[in-house]
Amino acid sequence: MEKRNLRVVKWLGTTPAVGVCTFCDRLFNVPMTALKKVSDAQESLRVQFTEHKCKRPDAS
Repeated sequence: MEKRNLRVVKWLGTTPAVGVCTFCDRLFNVPMTALKKVSDAQESLRVQFTEHKCKRPDAS
């Protein structure tokens, strides 16, 4: 099984704003309230990624 990873695809300066799962292509958006601090934005993406269940779009 291919390993899943979180990849940041949109940055606001040095703050990550949008991430994607490299396995299932699910997008994760950082809430506006977390964009004020880089550490809050990183934690938001990490939590969303860790808690999601991959569903491959090409799976039957």
